[in-house]
Amino acid sequence: MLPLLLSVLILAPSTDLTFVRHGETVANATGRYNSRTLNEFSAKGAAGVEALTQRLLKEPRFDRILVSPSPRALKTIAPYLRASHQKATVWPLLYECCTGRRPKGAHATKFTWGGKISVPPDLAPLFLIERGEDRFPNSPDYNSGLAQSAASVREFRRRFSGGRVLVVGHSGHGGQFLYALVGKRLKVDNAKEMRFRL
Repeated sequence: MLPLLLSVLILAPSTDLTFVRHGETVANATGRYNSRTLNEFSAKGAAGVEALTQRLLKEPRFDRILVSPSPRALKTIAPYLRASHQKATVWPLLYECCTGRRPKGAHATKFTWGGKISVPPDLAPLFLIERGEDRFPNSPDYNSGLAQSAASVREFRRRFSGGRVLVVGHSGHGGQFLYALVGKRLKVDNAKEMRFRL
């Protein structure tokens, strides 16, 4: 039995994960969060996206690119997708959650599914939405966000393990996602690559 277990472990494909938080928005820069600032890049954010694009273009191609359905995440990776002639998969479970201070006694409860995802027409040719994965997760509080994050980790391990994977997401969800995968609390900066061998 032990030799069989060891052979399975040896044959399990490793995953080279690159995680990127979206470019800095006006909301990130000013602390004013509203519909006009949430998905608009600051000057620093636009420059960060441009620099990120140039760095990613120098790397080998990714086997899979997963992106949050948030416009700021889509706009962060769109220049790279255009320049490299690739498409990314919009993955709803990467949507932002777990923002703000973690409450005492926080624990995963349950999240639901909400409104339909639509990619802006000018970006639509760059993104794929898989059948049955066209709804935003609805995680109105920290505990439901933890459930969403846990679901994303389970699905990532089950569906996307192996090869080079680029994930474009957020700080709140991303922090929880990475903690579950690598066991460390990490600061997730805008438009900066974080690399892990899983």
